[in-house]
Amino acid sequence: MHIIIAMDIKEANLVFHDETSRDYDKKWAIRFDDDMAEFVLSKFELGLGGPFPRDVRIMEIGCGTGYAMLNLGKAGVLDEAWGCDISQGMLDVCKDNADALGITVHLQQADAEKLPYEDDSFDLVIGHAVLHHLPDLDRSFREIQRVLKPGGICVVAGEPTVVGHQLARIAKAVASFTLRWYARLGGRLGKKKIVLRKYDASGSPEDHELQELEFMVDIHNFRPRELCAMAKKAGFSKVRFESEELISSFIGWMIRTVEGSVSEDNITDRWRWGAYNTYKRVRNWDKKMYPYMPRGWFYNLIVYLEN
Repeated sequence: MHIIIAMDIKEANLVFHDETSRDYDKKWAIRFDDDMAEFVLSKFELGLGGPFPRDVRIMEIGCGTGYAMLNLGKAGVLDEAWGCDISQGMLDVCKDNADALGITVHLQQADAEKLPYEDDSFDLVIGHAVLHHLPDLDRSFREIQRVLKPGGICVVAGEPTVVGHQLARIAKAVASFTLRWYARLGGRLGKKKIVLRKYDASGSPEDHELQELEFMVDIHNFRPRELCAMAKKAGFSKVRFESEELISSFIGWMIRTVEGSVSEDNITDRWRWGAYNTYKRVRNWDKKMYPYMPRGWFYNLIVYLEN
């Protein structure tokens, strides 16, 4: 497990996610439609090893703008959910998204190390791309274990593996190299840098580029068996993992690098749909390769934890 030590991680998480909340869905191409709902449901059913349970009390940890639970609602497997996140900005967007979809959500701003729920409160805890932001995983696991009912289950998807992260770095480098040649040929690049001004204890200003904070909040890449051992130590009786996205993650990070560097004028709807459909086709290839490849090579880790 690789850990990046930086400034106060919780503060960085709070500031970064508050500042990016209104544009977060656009940046990560998050939608709430039948196609995305099926996509999200497939992730959690892969982790569960079977159909998504119905008529259970569900909480999402680090719910963000609602990508996981609201798409599961759109898929018809839940009507009501509880969610928490360290960022109030993310919760505000999640509430707006939920209202638009007609899904009942109960949201609270909370630290994953101290969840605001009673013991034995939920049948199922879900999460997506949340564990790699948490500085104290052991404490967070123990909190998840505490709020789950006896026999309850936790499934967290979308966590980066060590090997997958290295492949992503290569993908970003390839895309950046291509963009430099694009710029030399007259292409328009260079989004404006967003600078956040905060003040330290003495009242002196501290400026942070948003990209700098993004590096700070992504603090873990996981070796699957190490993460499972940590969860087991926290008190879960059954622990296992699955993974997804190999070549598709490489393609996906190239696409994200391009979209993060090229001016908005150059990102057309045709580009967005073409990129997304290319990613989906390659993801289907990954599914066919999955039984024959080491699971730790795939980018997205999905952990299953049973109380």
